[in-house]
Amino acid sequence: MFSLNTGGKRSHAVLLIVACGSFLFGLLMSPLTSLSKCRTPMEQLKVTPARHYQGFNGSNPAADWMKKDLILFRKKCGTPISSEDVKTVVLNKVFDGSSPFMDFPPELAKPYLRQKRIRGWGSTGTVFMRLLEEVRPKIILELGTYLGASALHMANLSKSMFDHDFLILCIDDFRGWPGFRDKFKFHQINGDVQLFYQFMQNVQTMNFTDNILPLPFSTTSAMSALCEWGVYADLIEVDAAHDFHSAWADINLGYSLLKPGGVMFGHDYFTKLDNRGVGRAVDLFAKLKGLRVEPDGQHWILRSK
Repeated sequence: MFSLNTGGKRSHAVLLIVACGSFLFGLLMSPLTSLSKCRTPMEQLKVTPARHYQGFNGSNPAADWMKKDLILFRKKCGTPISSEDVKTVVLNKVFDGSSPFMDFPPELAKPYLRQKRIRGWGSTGTVFMRLLEEVRPKIILELGTYLGASALHMANLSKSMFDHDFLILCIDDFRGWPGFRDKFKFHQINGDVQLFYQFMQNVQTMNFTDNILPLPFSTTSAMSALCEWGVYADLIEVDAAHDFHSAWADINLGYSLLKPGGVMFGHDYFTKLDNRGVGRAVDLFAKLKGLRVEPDGQHWILRSK
């Protein structure tokens, strides 16, 4: 019995020595492990070779990489087409070559449409006439249209001010937002709140079907398509979602579609929603691009270089 117990103790000791030796050998042989140099994830990020996060000037590569990534939204836009060709291209690409106002309104929508139901927020401010006089645009891009109040205001002003033709492209998914029907009492048909049809009815009533075209998509998908088609604008109004991330994407994408000498402006610069989401997006974009933000009432203005 004594000899067996002694042998068992020796076996356990041998196994313990082998296990410890293997562990220490692994530590010594591993080029990535050091008991004295364990780093947190943030510390590892700081010492990551610059080739993984290539900075603009070689300093603070991780921060520079993030700064660069904030403004990388898409591939290079297409070759610019002439202002005179924009309407034809949009009609062909989106509406199979025919005006969406042809045979409008459809029978299913007629019972729910008002002859004119125009409503908006900040849609007739002095900034509109001021910028129209300055830019004299042929192509206007509006992000966030709702019922078309600001688009129709710009159309009325342009008609009275210019001899040249003009086109306003209105980008909106025309779905409103959760809960808006409770306040504005829009009829719903199978989940469709009829905003698109009421917008078109307003445009038709005001006789601007030749000057205003809807693009019933999200702002990002519509602008990505315009970028690909080579459609650029002289004047861009940004007034869609008011949270920081949505406004940030709209401003970046919109600016890429701005012609040299063009102007981009928008509403809700001082709105408190999302901790001044729109204002923060505008300010950050201006800082990264080296632009100056020009406030005008509740509106903001950025000019292309």
